[in-house]
Amino acid sequence: MHDPSLISRRSALLAAACALASASAAGRAFGAGRPRRAPVPLPSAADIRRDYQQMVDFGPRLPGNANHLAFVDWMAGQFQDAGLMLGPCESYSYRRWDPRRVSLDVLDDGVRRPIAKVTFFVRSAPTGPEGVTGPLVYGGLLKPTGPDALPDFPKGSILVFDGQLPRLTMGSLTHPHFVHIGDEPKSASLDTPYHRLWTTPAFQLDALAARGVAGVAIIMDVSSAMIEGNYSPHASHYRPKLPALFVGQDAGEELRRAAKAGRTAHLTLDAEWTTGDVPQLTAILPGESDEVMIVDTHTDGQNFVEENGCITMLHLARHFASLPKGERLRRSIVFAGWPGHMTGEMPEAPGWALAHPELMKRAAAAFTIEHLGSSEWLDIPGKGYAPTGHNEYMNCPTSAGPLTDIVVAGIKRHDLLRHGVEPGPGVTTGVVFHESGVPHMGLIGGPSYLLSIAPNGHIDKLDAGLAVRQTAMLADVIRQADKVPMAKLKGGDPSLGAKPVTGTDTSKRGPCRPPRRTTSNRSQ
Repeated sequence: MHDPSLISRRSALLAAACALASASAAGRAFGAGRPRRAPVPLPSAADIRRDYQQMVDFGPRLPGNANHLAFVDWMAGQFQDAGLMLGPCESYSYRRWDPRRVSLDVLDDGVRRPIAKVTFFVRSAPTGPEGVTGPLVYGGLLKPTGPDALPDFPKGSILVFDGQLPRLTMGSLTHPHFVHIGDEPKSASLDTPYHRLWTTPAFQLDALAARGVAGVAIIMDVSSAMIEGNYSPHASHYRPKLPALFVGQDAGEELRRAAKAGRTAHLTLDAEWTTGDVPQLTAILPGESDEVMIVDTHTDGQNFVEENGCITMLHLARHFASLPKGERLRRSIVFAGWPGHMTGEMPEAPGWALAHPELMKRAAAAFTIEHLGSSEWLDIPGKGYAPTGHNEYMNCPTSAGPLTDIVVAGIKRHDLLRHGVEPGPGVTTGVVFHESGVPHMGLIGGPSYLLSIAPNGHIDKLDAGLAVRQTAMLADVIRQADKVPMAKLKGGDPSLGAKPVTGTDTSKRGPCRPPRRTTSNRSQ
């Protein structure tokens, strides 16, 4: 005998899922003629290396570029192959800044001496391929709001400044009530200087453009090895009105001397503004309840760590979708891949929430996944830019109540050192879920190479064993949360729903591209 209420709930969910799938082939073919397969285990270290490398092989997936479009199509195919139902094909309009080439040469008696490993001030005004030439002028310390005072300089000068990262500690960024540590004191994780390029200020330069400055070079207080390839646009949508770039401290010493000696320099920042659409991805694994759990991250990124939460979603989808009927989760799982974290101006997770109000209403919990398998690399005195031997500190902002208990137990069970739990909403791209009343857990770290574009995608810095344990912990947390009634999950944190998402859904729905299943593009 079948339970009529169970059939009714399942039919309602499938009807909602079919509405999400619209006319896509994946929606029409869901479950049709699929042979029963053996359960897919959670990933091994070899699986992690292989699948992260597949993502890296697309090249930098900057929002809306060809690599990003191909990667999202590939993800859609992977979800479909795992047996999930694809949602509608959604996108957002975006005018993106495509980098091409950056360089800075000091001219000395007709000889060009290149400054090593300079990188873009993202969205600053392009010079075109021809670049600009002008006298170097040292301007002193550059504050986030701009320079306090400047020496006299002729129009057309290239100004050189010293810039500084904010003086932070992990404890000043997050406020964990639990940190899993080994033999080291808690202060080793929370009270040491936190020197990471993702905290770079959006230095204000427009007043310099108004005074006829031809370009700006900012010497940051990190090594050239750390700053090389850094592509950091996500904290602000600021668009400087002049070309600007960043230089590491060691290469900056030569540049500073050249400026003080009155040398001339040639600065090239070749980039192009391009208008296009950036895709959004939703995939559903139906359960037996009309309640859902949301697993999400952003799909754009520069390297293996930014954003490998996408690959973790695929690992979880393959595993949970392959389980036999008696072992499946009760609730449906919604996998959301939203775009635009590397823009500073797209709607990101709040945009996905506005596009899917019916799923938000039925959400019992949400899990935002970012930056797994991150080893810690720092500028070490006497050693240079090198691994510290630790994993990067991982922050788990989590709604209070049963979900926090589940997360703490999961971190302990999988012995994830330097993983801390702070009260939600905390520091995470998934803040919208907690603020909209959905119990939420985030997993996020900020390694020094987080935003850097490198030929190998920084895959040499991957700790695959760590990613294995983090993925297993997430699977455990999702399983345990599935057993807790929605009312109990939501009743544990009085701050849930304090700031519900508002605004207009700006996503566009259109025809779906056939999903890709291969990787091939290594260009920017």
